[in-house]
Amino acid sequence: MAILIAVNLVLRFAWISFMHPAQQADFAWYYERAVELAHNQGYNWMGHPTAYWPIGWPFFLSVIYRVTGPSVRIGLAVNVLLSTGIVCLIYALTRMLFQDWRYATCAAVAYTCLPSQILWNSVLGSEELFTLLLMLFFVLYVRGASGPPRFRWLAVAGAMMGLACDVRPIPLAFPAFLFVYEWWMANPAGTSPAMRMASRAARALLRVLCVAIFMFVAILPVTLRNRIAMGHFVLVSTNGGTNLWQGVHVNGGYWWSYNPYVNPLVQVTNEITKNELGEHLAEQYILHHPWKTFLNGWIKIFDLYKNDVNANWYTFRMSVRFHSWLHAIDACTTVAYWVLMCLSLLGIAYTWRRHRDARRWSALLLTFIVYYTCFFFFFPAWDRFRYPLMPLFSVFAGPSCLWLRHRFKHAIRPHG
Repeated sequence: MAILIAVNLVLRFAWISFMHPAQQADFAWYYERAVELAHNQGYNWMGHPTAYWPIGWPFFLSVIYRVTGPSVRIGLAVNVLLSTGIVCLIYALTRMLFQDWRYATCAAVAYTCLPSQILWNSVLGSEELFTLLLMLFFVLYVRGASGPPRFRWLAVAGAMMGLACDVRPIPLAFPAFLFVYEWWMANPAGTSPAMRMASRAARALLRVLCVAIFMFVAILPVTLRNRIAMGHFVLVSTNGGTNLWQGVHVNGGYWWSYNPYVNPLVQVTNEITKNELGEHLAEQYILHHPWKTFLNGWIKIFDLYKNDVNANWYTFRMSVRFHSWLHAIDACTTVAYWVLMCLSLLGIAYTWRRHRDARRWSALLLTFIVYYTCFFFFFPAWDRFRYPLMPLFSVFAGPSCLWLRHRFKHAIRPHG
């Protein structure tokens, strides 16, 4: 662990020392809001209280800035620490699943060697904090649900998931999938099928309720802030309607039009009204174009997984001196990504076939991967949004690396 932490800190601090592009788009917006929060100016946009982007990441950054003073470099250093923390949690989670430090080390090294996970450290995005909180959820949930349930661990796990929703609200509906997972994986007591079914449902419901209650306890302060500051009930953010409307229309990458005849949302300035209008228009589009929505959904999932180039856009593309190298850089980061994904897919198959003890918790990670992927069937998707899944895929790269090493040694060993 000491070596892993040292290597990651050196790599990531070296990267942000070498490459510090201008913060643009979402990243500049996050920084400006964090500075305002640090100066007690509230969470506002264009002179009005806002909840368009979730407050979680700007608020977290503002707490740091209250101590250090506003600085992009300080924010990037925070990214490095969060990203290194993710590596530590990959090690911890893999070791919990497979009870083998070698698997854990291979998984952590696989994530460390993925270029895009280092490149993202040079912009002030919410990816690092959101992913760290997700990994904390899985570590705590496995700790709390192993054997007889320890509800204090499940409660803390739920709180971590709630804090993750304050940063990005994507996991809000995950408790429903978690219930299906717990019900499916339960080992019920009882003699009759009806009793076993009731026992499975009761156990699943008890664990999921513990997680869901504390998850929404962690979200509640944000909801109360939105109610007080904006006068409306907004659970976390107001950009869901806009993103949903955009998502059902798009069939690849980002799309937005400023033509009011094409995009009625540009005529609406109130973000509450815009959110409601976006939801309504998206629902109408889905109802009237079900087949096109279905096809576009699969295209978006393909976009979510096809390559690993978005980090390059916000780092190398911002510097003219790297323009002649862009295609080569995109190819290198994508090849590295697909090597990790092949190892992960092999690791999933190997785990399911050879590691019976690890199947249950591996299924938990796969349940979240399926849930998260399904979310982008309706929302815009490209490789940036896949970032939080990469630590989970890296967990499965651990066993496949050791299995391949064993097979290679066996293949070259001389036979007598």
